[in-house]
Amino acid sequence: MTDGGAWRVVRADPSRLDEIHAIASVSFDAPWSPGAFEEEFRSGEAAIWVACDAKDRVHGYLVLRRALDEAHILSLATAPAERRRGVATALLVHALAVERASGARIAHLEVRAKNPEAIGFYARHGFREMGRRRRYYPDGEDAILLATALVAPRRAGGSR
Repeated sequence: MTDGGAWRVVRADPSRLDEIHAIASVSFDAPWSPGAFEEEFRSGEAAIWVACDAKDRVHGYLVLRRALDEAHILSLATAPAERRRGVATALLVHALAVERASGARIAHLEVRAKNPEAIGFYARHGFREMGRRRRYYPDGEDAILLATALVAPRRAGGSR
């Protein structure tokens, strides 16, 4: 299943916490704690998606929060052995489709200014730079604010 890039994306439940945290731990210098993920599971505004292989093993996750008509992507990570095999794309495309279908008009996120691979990944999926958050990360690094529209803009002059 993984060779063809066909990942099964499902909404995670707390039973996936250990697998999700293991990926976060090897993906980030300052990963979320298990408690941070637990808080998102309890939140009524959050969704955690996981990409699984044919044996139901988690190879990536995406966390987002919904507020009104905005989807804020909080974290996206892929297991190192599965990077560049379509896991992150499967997660992002699926999560954005769900948000679009449920009425979200925009998706946004912050990414480290010194992470050109991530910035390029999001750009390939329609995200554009909207601004910069100075000293956003605990180590003082800036964040680039990226956003994409999830619905087509309305035409001037009304609908016909």
